[in-house]
Amino acid sequence: MTDMPPTRFRVVERGRRLEVIDTMAGKAAPARRTEAPRLADGKTSRFKLPEKVRFDGGGSWTTDGFYDAKGPRTVTLDAGAMRRLRYAGAAALALVMVWAALGFAIPIVWGAPMLLLNPKVRETVRGQVTTLIDGLDSGG
Repeated sequence: MTDMPPTRFRVVERGRRLEVIDTMAGKAAPARRTEAPRLADGKTSRFKLPEKVRFDGGGSWTTDGFYDAKGPRTVTLDAGAMRRLRYAGAAALALVMVWAALGFAIPIVWGAPMLLLNPKVRETVRGQVTTLIDGLDSGG
């Protein structure tokens, strides 16, 4: 049987108080926290969620040029726009779930995202998303 390793902390009593002393304080470097990986432009993700900044439920959203033809820009959202944006996100999630479920029954459906490789289709979708974002903007 092996002996137990020495403890890192030692407890001593000084003036009717217990004090904890770290015996390895100067010997080992503390573990460093690692940051999340960042994109080349310093952002953490292309799809940043809206930030709630006001008490009335409104906020602001910084878009990206990947999905917004006028991006990057900061869009001011009121409470109704935030609600519509949440509904749009829920609808997109439901659409992806239906697409995945339908893909098991009809495997050709898995190729539908390949349509986005066509530049005309991609620009059409990007224009529709820009129109949606313009409709949400309450700041002008």
